[in-house]
Amino acid sequence: MARRSTSGATARAVLKIVPLLFLLAPCLGQERGGTPPGDGFILLGGVFSRAHASGSLEYWGVCDFKKYYPDFPKLRAVPEHEVSPVKLLQEMFSGDPEMTVSQDSDGKIRMVETDVPSDLLDVRIQHLRFPVKYHGPNMAVEVILHSPEVIAFRREHNIGPEADWGPDFVFPNDALAPNKHRVLGDLYYVTVKQALDYVLQTFQGFWLYENCKNPKVDRMVYITFLENAPSASMPQR
Repeated sequence: MARRSTSGATARAVLKIVPLLFLLAPCLGQERGGTPPGDGFILLGGVFSRAHASGSLEYWGVCDFKKYYPDFPKLRAVPEHEVSPVKLLQEMFSGDPEMTVSQDSDGKIRMVETDVPSDLLDVRIQHLRFPVKYHGPNMAVEVILHSPEVIAFRREHNIGPEADWGPDFVFPNDALAPNKHRVLGDLYYVTVKQALDYVLQTFQGFWLYENCKNPKVDRMVYITFLENAPSASMPQR
């Protein structure tokens, strides 16, 4: 009986260790990016949700649209301790020498790899109107990305995916959900980055700007918005 009890205790201990090892393991097979979206959201989203913070993430990734995406930069799990969100994120990104983490005077947290091109974020939009009938942050992102200036810039500079070169929208699941807030208003002569920051006034979280090398186009760019999860439902590491 004692032998079976010891074996059971060992098995339970192993089961507790395996998830931690999975999160702590380095991302293999890719020089940049490659962290699975689930892990990235748990690690980064957890910091933002607990701090009730908002901001942005700009980086080089993989953009493998045949798999779940977006992939995240290289991350490491760190024990929770009493430091600022910026310091905690800096520790998580310690394996990515290009990543900088800073905080704006208004509190927005910026996670930016120093060699990421900002050309698409710097495109200036003459007039942007958010439709009243659509809900959710990613519908607002779709409206920004399908402004005439952004479409023209992507075509001119061969920035994929090519599906984003046309006027057709990809409607997020919550675009017509009545329980979701809406981004409202008109913006004039704003950059893409300023328009994305405007979404942060309605939704707490961070917008994501992933760049990927691709042999068919100059590069691929994927932009989305990740909302903070309610603290009660945030997955624990």
